[in-house]
Amino acid sequence: MKKQVQHRQSIDLARFCAAFGVVFSHAFPTTEDWVGHLSVGLFLILTAFLAMQSMQRAGGRYGFVARAQKLVVPWLLWSAFFRVVDLVVSDTADRFILLENPWTLLIGSSIHLWFLPFIMGAMAFVQPVGRQINSPARLIRACAGLVALSVPFFWAHDRLGLPEPLPQWLIALPVYLLGLVMGIAQAMGRPLPTLAAAAGMSLVAYIVTGGAPWFFTPLAAVLVFEALWRLPMQARFLPALGQAAFGIYLLHPFMMLVVYKLFGSGVAPMFSAVAAFLMSWAGVVVARKIPLVARLM
Repeated sequence: MKKQVQHRQSIDLARFCAAFGVVFSHAFPTTEDWVGHLSVGLFLILTAFLAMQSMQRAGGRYGFVARAQKLVVPWLLWSAFFRVVDLVVSDTADRFILLENPWTLLIGSSIHLWFLPFIMGAMAFVQPVGRQINSPARLIRACAGLVALSVPFFWAHDRLGLPEPLPQWLIALPVYLLGLVMGIAQAMGRPLPTLAAAAGMSLVAYIVTGGAPWFFTPLAAVLVFEALWRLPMQARFLPALGQAAFGIYLLHPFMMLVVYKLFGSGVAPMFSAVAAFLMSWAGVVVARKIPLVARLM
C-alpha cells in the first residue's frame, strides 16, 4: 500500500540551489559545463516529483489541461519580453525577421524558455504514470522501461543535429519521467529501483554519446535529490526560497544583461553570477507582491 508522500522543506532549498546553478552555468559558458546540466536535471526531477505529490494529495487526480493553460500566458509574455530585449540589445540586420527560424516559436528569443512549453506537454504524463504504477512489480518494470526509453532519446539528441528545443526535450523527457516515478517510489518506500534506473540512464548516455559532458545528469540529479530529501530541515524562510526558484530561472538572462551593462563585459564571471542571481531573486520577490505579475513567476 502506498503511503502519503509529505512535502519536505529541504526540497525548497534544492529548487533554490538549482536556480543558482543555472545562473552560474550561464556566467561560465563552456562546452564542458556540468553545473548547468546537473541544475536543469535537478529542476526536472523536482518539478516532476512535486507534480506527482500533488496528484497523490488529490486522491489520484491531476488537472493537466487546467495546469497547462496557466502556463500559456507566462510563456507568451516572457517570450515577448525577451523578444523586445533582443531587439533593444541586438545590432544585427536580421533581428526584425520574426519567423526566420519557426522553432523560435517554442523557445522565444531566449533558449531557456524551452522549459515552459516542455512542462506544458510533459504534464500530460503525470496522471497516467501515477495510476499505472500501483505496485512494486510495476515500479520495477517502469524503471527498466525508462532505461530502454533513454537509448533512442539520448542517441537522437547526440547524433541527429535537431533544431532547438528538440535536443533539450530529448534529454528532459526521460529525466522528467524519472522524477514522476521517483514520486511513486518514495510513496511506496522503495527508492532503490529509481536509483538503479538513474544509474542505467547515465550509463546509456555515456555509451551512446561517447562520454558527453551531460551523461551523468540523471544519476547526479537523483543523488542530489535523495541527499537533500533526507535532510530534516524546518525553517519559515525555506518555502519562500522554493517559490522564488522558477522566477529566478526565468528572469536571470535579463539581469545578466543588466550586470554587463553596469560593470562591463569583462566583469568577473563569479561576480556576474552572484549579482545576477541576487538581482533576479529581488525582482521575483517584488514581482510576487503585484497580483497581475505574480502569476508570471
